[in-house]
Amino acid sequence: MFRLAIILFSLFVSTSDDMQTGIGYFNARATNANGLIAEETNINKAIQIFEKILAENKNTEAVGGYYLRSLNFKGRFVLNNNTDKKKIYQKAIEVGNKLIKAYPKSGVIRFELISSIGLLAEINGTIKSIENEVLKLMLYHSEMLIKSDSMYMCGGGWKVLAILNYKTPNIPLVLTWPNKQTAKILLKKALSYFPYNIPNNFYYAEALLENNERATAMGYFQLVVKLPPRKDFILEDEYFKTKAQKYLEKKR
Repeated sequence: MFRLAIILFSLFVSTSDDMQTGIGYFNARATNANGLIAEETNINKAIQIFEKILAENKNTEAVGGYYLRSLNFKGRFVLNNNTDKKKIYQKAIEVGNKLIKAYPKSGVIRFELISSIGLLAEINGTIKSIENEVLKLMLYHSEMLIKSDSMYMCGGGWKVLAILNYKTPNIPLVLTWPNKQTAKILLKKALSYFPYNIPNNFYYAEALLENNERATAMGYFQLVVKLPPRKDFILEDEYFKTKAQKYLEKKR
């Protein structure tokens, strides 16, 4: 019995060490980035470690969240062609669908699953997504995220639901639920809790544009450019700052 306890403890320590090593590589994902292009070494090592731990069915919820975040990061900031991007997003969706069944209240797993679905849909195009009922799936997951963990990722569920409302075309008899005013309301709610979050401000500015409030939108894009990026989301925030700057340049 004592020997068994020692073996189990050793396995736990080994898994814990592996996980911390993987998290270390993940946290260094933006190291040596060239603009918005990340160097692949650290994120690849993180993915390999998280895959190994998941294959052993250990710390599945926590590791699963980091694994999905790693795949989505690689798709967004490392890979440079749509074929490879599609493969990694499809992999994230496959794993995410399995994990969310086991951990339906996990904010990180739900959010990363939605992100993977949305990133893949963005490549495929809106109309194809409608045909495949992808938007309906994103709508479902965003509503579930709001119910289970509305504060995750600074109001992530509200953000996704808002984006769906202002980016999705209202097509009579096919798609009638999108509402641009609803998008503004949802993003205002996210901003009321997290006023200095760069994605919240960026998406609110886009929603304002969609509601023909250009002058106010430009003010929020200016704020996005001025806000400092979060140290744990350097490339992610720089991405929004770059897009905001492009909107401001269009005005000139």
